[in-house]
Amino acid sequence: MDKLFSSHWFVKFVSVVIAVMLYMMVNTNSLSNQPSMFSNQEESTHTLTDVEVEVIYDDEQYAVVNMEETVNVKLTGTQTSIMLFQLSRPSYEVYVDLEDRGEGVHNVPIEHRNFPTDLQVSITPSYMSVELQELEEVSYSVETELKNRKEAADGYTFGTPKTEPSEVVVTAPRAVHQQMGSVKAFVDVAGVDERIETEAEVFAYDKNGTLLEYPIEPETVQVTVPVTEPFKKVPINLSREGNLPNDLSITSLNMNPTEVTVYGDLDILEDIHAVEAVIDVTEIDNDDVIELNVNPPEGVTRIHPETVEVEIEVGERDSLTIEDVPITLENVPEHYSVKWTNPENGRMDMIVHGAKNILDSLDLDEISLFVDWEDRDSEGDEETFPVRARGPAEIRIEPEMEHIQLTWITEE
Repeated sequence: MDKLFSSHWFVKFVSVVIAVMLYMMVNTNSLSNQPSMFSNQEESTHTLTDVEVEVIYDDEQYAVVNMEETVNVKLTGTQTSIMLFQLSRPSYEVYVDLEDRGEGVHNVPIEHRNFPTDLQVSITPSYMSVELQELEEVSYSVETELKNRKEAADGYTFGTPKTEPSEVVVTAPRAVHQQMGSVKAFVDVAGVDERIETEAEVFAYDKNGTLLEYPIEPETVQVTVPVTEPFKKVPINLSREGNLPNDLSITSLNMNPTEVTVYGDLDILEDIHAVEAVIDVTEIDNDDVIELNVNPPEGVTRIHPETVEVEIEVGERDSLTIEDVPITLENVPEHYSVKWTNPENGRMDMIVHGAKNILDSLDLDEISLFVDWEDRDSEGDEETFPVRARGPAEIRIEPEMEHIQLTWITEE
């Protein structure tokens, strides 16, 4: 029974029965005056508009490039036949047969089949011009387009995509190849924060950006996209640790490279302005080339390069005393008023150690003493700060005092 209900012909039969019953109900008043419900054989017409025309041709060798796609079909027959056609909707076809035709423009009759035999079929127009072109295989380079760039992770940048294979073959008629615009693969980069390796479908477009529905071989390509996390180039500050033995001093320090690239989150990189490399001079007793590790700041994911080379030249040590050097205060909050406690005038002497030729050419503007608010090591109205020095890496600065005291008040 289930097979009967699912049968295509059974459904059609039931549709016809229902149509006849509806016809009888509508015409109940006049049936008693008619010898038969089918006795009314008055001729009627019904027009089907915009009926699609199927083209039968060798689609493995040719493609249709120009034709009118629809026609109008006029059906003529009895009112009953027309009504039954409208209700049953048979699977009819309107077509042109170019199966034995080759490339060119063909003016051929429009044919039909599977209409009810009791209906007369008239097609307008009765002939149609159809152009066939032979299919051609042409290779095209694949462009990779990255979608949703604005939704990628903050600060990440994308390198040049690479596709494998880099070319695909599009099979299409000559007219389509002449209007070919691009062949693309699309990669979504929303939220991406690492190298992309994915498979992407390939699409062909004409010069107006319209998608072309023609075979592409292969249909997909492997796409690789380099992804670089946020980075920043900063200089390397070279600092010294320890003292040279045997009354030696550094005459020159040449570092290579002088800057590195640091990687990490954007908000962390904004606060990084330099990195540090520390040279321990305790064991140096002659000219040498040493390799130093660069210390990555906190929060940095990586640093490149991780080491630097430093060429060191040494000479006989000498010293120079510079008197009454002002001490600079750094990073003091704006609402604090500071008073010097020790030294009272905010100045002190310092001794500069270095090679004689370095000291002879030393520019005093290159050296300074300072204290940093962030270095305070006590709490209260009076605090103690370590004294720090700035100057060329070839010299060593010895302040007269290692610590100073400051007193301040909060301004109202």
